[in-house]
Amino acid sequence: MTRIKPSDLEMQVLSVLWERGPSTAREVLEAIPDGKKRAYTSILSVMQAMERSQTPLAVMPCGRGRFGVERNTSCNRHRDSASRNSGYDMKNRVQFAVVASIVLCGTALAGEIRWRHLSTATGDLETPNRGNQQTASLVCDIDKDGVNDFVIAERTQAPALVWYRRAASGWTKYVVEGQPLHIEAGSDSFDIDGDGDLDIVFAGDWQNHFVWWWENPAPDFDPQKPWIRHVIKDFGGNKHHDLTFGDFDGDGKAELVFWNQGARKLYLAQIPENPRQAKSWKCLEIYSYSSDSEMMQRQTRPYPGFKGINEHEGLAKIDIDGDGKLDIIGGGRWFKHVEGTTFVPNIIDASYQFTRAAAGQLIEGGRPEVVFVVGDGWAPLMMYQWVKGTWVPTELVPEIDCGHSLAILDFNKDGHLDIWVAEMRLNDGNPDARNMLLVGDGKGKFETVVISKGIANHESKIADLDGDGDYDILGKPYSWQTPRLDIWLNEGWK
Repeated sequence: MTRIKPSDLEMQVLSVLWERGPSTAREVLEAIPDGKKRAYTSILSVMQAMERSQTPLAVMPCGRGRFGVERNTSCNRHRDSASRNSGYDMKNRVQFAVVASIVLCGTALAGEIRWRHLSTATGDLETPNRGNQQTASLVCDIDKDGVNDFVIAERTQAPALVWYRRAASGWTKYVVEGQPLHIEAGSDSFDIDGDGDLDIVFAGDWQNHFVWWWENPAPDFDPQKPWIRHVIKDFGGNKHHDLTFGDFDGDGKAELVFWNQGARKLYLAQIPENPRQAKSWKCLEIYSYSSDSEMMQRQTRPYPGFKGINEHEGLAKIDIDGDGKLDIIGGGRWFKHVEGTTFVPNIIDASYQFTRAAAGQLIEGGRPEVVFVVGDGWAPLMMYQWVKGTWVPTELVPEIDCGHSLAILDFNKDGHLDIWVAEMRLNDGNPDARNMLLVGDGKGKFETVVISKGIANHESKIADLDGDGDYDILGKPYSWQTPRLDIWLNEGWK
């Protein structure tokens, strides 16, 4: 695995610890001199990651003499679940001697990320059901214990939805939807009924025209009792690949945006006053497209036959133009709310309308950048930067083979966003399918770290799955060796 240099934020944390001595995460946050706004949890995660390394360190501060520092083993490591999940204040104080093997003058970090791989293939996890088409996954904290859970959808057999609830060790499987449903890729969570817990949304595939939400039964969880299912959309075209919640019209209320590929439309659905009693939601068309391709799709090889059409997919959300309102990204475009129910489409790359989408401030200054990757096909991973009124494309990886998992996040907590992308193994192809990070420097340069090869990832997710403050990976194939799940738990630097 590629080695990663110490981040700017890690160097600043070390500098504060050198000057102040043992300090809490809050004290370090307040003492960092660069003036940037950072969350307490960002500093906490960095300090915890460095603490876990437990590597002896010879510190050579700039302008000071050499100091030999021995490993500190006196730190009390007891952390109860409440403190771990709610933001551990590190009362025992991280010593600068405990952190990873870093020198303050910037010598490269010698080490790799340790991953603990769990899989249904080795009996570490229960399989969702006996089906062979796992379409969607969702990561969120369903039971409000401070640790993320995850939900898996399967379109051919019952149960159609299962929830993996984080337990003291491992995960316990619960039934969410006990019936077989034709569920498409794409999902989201939101407190739809306003009772303080997260409800979940999934939608129908090419065989039906429904979008549904499931009412969280908290606190009465029963592993064998399905949740109550409600209807959001019950009309029109089939297939709804991708959906997301956000306040897109600036009215202070969240809406649900979803693609309806069968109707060739993008819809915005408004949450009813009493969603539990509503037969359906008001769904407003905010964009439509033709079945004729507007331009040749960017590709390195021909698309699979069933996808060589002008089908739009992919959804992300971010304030692109800095007006204080969330904008919608998808179908090679971004959509700006103007007034009422009017959204104006703005083309980013019309040859990349059939892609996964993500957005974030990958390059410091200016508008956020947008990243597209083809989910079912072969094409480059592309980044788009807004320069003088034009979206300028940059090829980040020459070819991605069905990159159906994509996210932008600050993986190493250095204040710079990184890109995570993973390949699908469509129809059992691509035996070297990659699961990888592109570690960014905030200036548009990236260093690639390969996490795994040969294991399929379709609608996989990167998130903190065990509540320790760092990023783990939920791996979900579509049809490769299904039923199957893989989890990579991040265990810090070695």
